[in-house]
Amino acid sequence: MLFAILPLLSIGFLTWATMIRLAAVTRRALDWVLCGVSAAVMITGMIILPDDVETTQADVAMGLILLNALAFTVYFLVADLRHDKVRLGLVPSAHQAGPFNPYAATVPRHQAGYVPPAQSQPQPQPQPHPQRGIPPQPTAQPTASNPRIDQVRAELDELSDLLRKDEGK
Repeated sequence: MLFAILPLLSIGFLTWATMIRLAAVTRRALDWVLCGVSAAVMITGMIILPDDVETTQADVAMGLILLNALAFTVYFLVADLRHDKVRLGLVPSAHQAGPFNPYAATVPRHQAGYVPPAQSQPQPQPQPHPQRGIPPQPTAQPTASNPRIDQVRAELDELSDLLRKDEGK
């Protein structure tokens, strides 16, 4: 929060400090370049600022410094929020995103234990029809699963066997 308002509280003279913090956190080359640009604009504004503040040149110099502060404050807020979202995994980073894909948000990420569905292909053999009174048995599909899922699956199989025994009595 302090770094977001530092350029405005210092009337633009500490804009470079905000950009140094952003560049150090994000470690992006663009942020380091913009930090240098911010410092150069502030130094240029200080150099052209005359002793007499009632001139047009003074207005231009202060306008340059204040515009620098406003522009880099907005950039800092956008880049810092974006960096936090990337760090939390809410959005992919630039090197993870790849080419622009408008449907990328709907594609599930590959996670541990997740097996993407195979391409739909016609089944070579017909599926057996369940007999009356006997519930259909799920077909085993080869999937990579974790031990907890295997344990739950085994417990459900046991429960299913117990229910069938009770129906048969």
